[in-house]
Amino acid sequence: MAREYLKNSMFNRPEWQTHVKTNRITTKERVLGHMIGPGLVYFFYSTLLSLRELFYMDVLRINEVFGNPYTYLIMTTVATIIGMGTGFFINHMTERTVCKAGRFRPYVLIGTWTMAISGFCAFWTPFQPGSLPQLIWLYVASIAFTAVGVPLWNLRSNVVSVISRNVLERNNVTTIRSAVNVMIAGIVGALGIVGILYPNVLQKDLTGTSWYITIGVCAVVALAFSFMEYFWTRERVTEDNQKVLADESGEAAIRVPFLQQLKNVITDKYFLLTLVVLIGVAFYDNLQGGNARVNMITYILGGNEENNYQFTYLLASMQPMAIGAILIPNLAKRISSRKILMVSSVITVVGIVISLINPYNFITAVAGGFVFACGIFAITNMNQIFMQQTSDNIEYKYGYRPEGTLAVGIITTILYAVMTPINAVYETGLSLFGYEAGAATQNASVNNWILFAYYGAYAILAIIIFVVCIFFDIEKKLPEIHKELRNRAKKAAEDRGEVYVSPEEQDRLEIEAAAKEMEAARIADLKEKCAKKGLDFEAENRKYLDKQAQKAQKKAKKSK
Repeated sequence: MAREYLKNSMFNRPEWQTHVKTNRITTKERVLGHMIGPGLVYFFYSTLLSLRELFYMDVLRINEVFGNPYTYLIMTTVATIIGMGTGFFINHMTERTVCKAGRFRPYVLIGTWTMAISGFCAFWTPFQPGSLPQLIWLYVASIAFTAVGVPLWNLRSNVVSVISRNVLERNNVTTIRSAVNVMIAGIVGALGIVGILYPNVLQKDLTGTSWYITIGVCAVVALAFSFMEYFWTRERVTEDNQKVLADESGEAAIRVPFLQQLKNVITDKYFLLTLVVLIGVAFYDNLQGGNARVNMITYILGGNEENNYQFTYLLASMQPMAIGAILIPNLAKRISSRKILMVSSVITVVGIVISLINPYNFITAVAGGFVFACGIFAITNMNQIFMQQTSDNIEYKYGYRPEGTLAVGIITTILYAVMTPINAVYETGLSLFGYEAGAATQNASVNNWILFAYYGAYAILAIIIFVVCIFFDIEKKLPEIHKELRNRAKKAAEDRGEVYVSPEEQDRLEIEAAAKEMEAARIADLKEKCAKKGLDFEAENRKYLDKQAQKAQKKAKKSK
């Protein structure tokens, strides 16, 4: 028998199991498990990314101190290459994981802790600046963060993929998570950290002290709230699938041979389209770097701490994203995600065109930024739905979900390896074009590079998403796919001698039970109130029931 991971680990103990007991996704689960918990972890991650390159270029001056313009590029490339190996092993583990806590949630928790500790060490070092021990320390921190922490933490997208078979509910949670990322990391992080803290404190501190204190505080917050995310999420689909797999093969782990896995995914139209999206997202992330926006405001628009352009631009351009963070999750309950993405892509490109009419004019930049921010929220935050729906289709065709399997892990790892040459390309481009750290202005070549990286990254991703959506027509097939998956789960339950209860029926029963519990509590409270005040219970209860009946009638009339 092949090795199964986490089967005898602490994650199989009762005290490490999810606090979520309902089949339906409740408000409490949404708020704690998919909003506050992951939102504050992402706040640490986004803060680190937004400050790391500025810190390495302007405070550590890593390329200058170590006498090589490619020092930062080489370090990040080495970490990425090592990440290829760890990526293979992580997907091997998730494929062979049999655990009550799920296939992904334990690894997300481990990844968060690894990422927080190594991320802090990427800023704070006990060694002399420019020394070999310092360089080794930075390499180890970079490798732990990039090759171990982040890949494990990134399994959070797989958690969302297996929280429910209800597509609209899953889309809603996907967009809620993204909305929180924008609200907490984008608005609070961008406005608070980049817009206020950076120009007023960090930019003036060349000792690095305020930098690693900032990262340290954010890391502690991430460590604390990682448990909220862990305990208030649940892998419902994983639980069902492990039962089906155990019935079919005698074991709960995926048993599809690697070559068959590979054939299944590379011959699937939707998986190939999803790979195109992943390439676009990787290109966007790497081309724009962590500080392209800061540099664009500082050098293209002449922003600095005196005129407060950083804060003003971020405030104006982030407002539509805040609106999108509220609007898109609600739209995702009613409108095809494909339509949302296509419209958003067009809006994004229109906004970029407006900005480029006169990119050095602050008013034009703000106007264009406002428009493309109206569209960019969806295309940068809803692209996970491609893999989620592709996984549904492959499970329908072949009987297993591909996320977290070795074949998908190898393909995506190779994909990112091919993209390695553009890792840290933004910072390298700055150095090659003559970027001067701390200077008030930059030369024309540097300015052109900043414009291309900032606006080009958004435009290229928007165009890729639009084109992929033309061919990604799986949503209309999902009702049939999920009907078949429910039939398989029903058969597996019957084979075990159990009575199968569909997710829809479980939802109905849970809602009815909750309603009965609330009604019983209301009656008990009313009886206690009537006893204290000498009121007639039957009369008071009738008043309440009549009011409820009137509300129901009004609601029924409005719905006609």
